[in-house]
Amino acid sequence: MSYRLRGSPSRSSRGFTLIELLVVIAIIAILAAILFPVFAQARESARKTMCLSNVKELALGWLMYAQDYDESSPMTAEQYSDGYQHYWLEFIDPYIKNAGQLHPGGAQWTDLSNRTSVFICPNYLVPAPTTDEAGNPDNSGNPSVGEYPLTSYAPNIDVTTAWWALGASWAGETGQIGTLASYGKPSNQIMLAPNHSCCVETWGGGGANNWTEANRRHADGSNYSLMDGHAKWYRGSSPRYGKAEDGSAVIPWEFESPGTPVATSIQIRKNAPIFFFPRAGE
Repeated sequence: MSYRLRGSPSRSSRGFTLIELLVVIAIIAILAAILFPVFAQARESARKTMCLSNVKELALGWLMYAQDYDESSPMTAEQYSDGYQHYWLEFIDPYIKNAGQLHPGGAQWTDLSNRTSVFICPNYLVPAPTTDEAGNPDNSGNPSVGEYPLTSYAPNIDVTTAWWALGASWAGETGQIGTLASYGKPSNQIMLAPNHSCCVETWGGGGANNWTEANRRHADGSNYSLMDGHAKWYRGSSPRYGKAEDGSAVIPWEFESPGTPVATSIQIRKNAPIFFFPRAGE
C-alpha cells in the first residue's frame, strides 16, 4: 500500500511557453542564416574542384594524343567519308577515363544522361545573364542556357585547326594543325577554355560570345587548361560583356575583354598570365 502526503506536488509536466518557443525558433533561424551560405559555398567549391579535375584530365588526354601523332594536336573537327563531322572529343576519348558515350550524330551533344562525363562542366546549365552588371546586352545569339553539354570546354582556335580552315589562306596560323614545337609559351597559352553553347572552338575576345558567357561559372571565374598540361582557375570578365576601352582590335572582329587577367592577345596585354593568341607567344 502506498501513501501520498496531502499537499505534495504532482508530477504533471509543464509545456514550453510561447516566448520560449519563439526564442528557439529565432535561434534556429539565425543558425540557418549562418550555415546555409556556408553549405552553398562548400557545394560550389566542390563543383569548381570537379571542373578543374575535368580540364586537367582532358589536357593530359590531348597531350597523350599528340605524342602518338608526331606531336600534332587533334583537330577540332574533321569530316569523314561517312558524312559525319568528327570532333576533338572523339580523338582524345581513348586517352581519358569517364568520358561518357560518344557516337556520331547530333544527339550526343544535347544528351545529359551521363552527367559525370569529364566533358561536362558541373555548372554548364547555369544561365548566362541577358545583360551584364554594366547593362551590356548578351547579343551573341546563343540561348541563355547552353544547348550542348559535351562542349562545356572548347579548344582555343589558335592551337589547332578544323577541316573547314585547314590550308585556307584566310585562316592564317589557325589554318595549320598545331604542333607541340609551334607553341612558344606552352605554360601560358590556353588549350581548353570554358564554352557556353556554340561553337566547338573558342577564341576569347570582348563582348558577348561563347567564352564571356561561360567565364564566370565558378566563383566569378572559370577553369582553363594550358598547352603544357596544367590547369588553373582565373577570374572572369567584368563587366561580363564589355570590350576593351582602347578599342584595339586583336583580330579583325574581336577586342580584349576587361576585368580578367586572361588575354585574347599577348601582343596587346604583354603581362597577362595566360592568352589565346598567337602560337609563337609574342
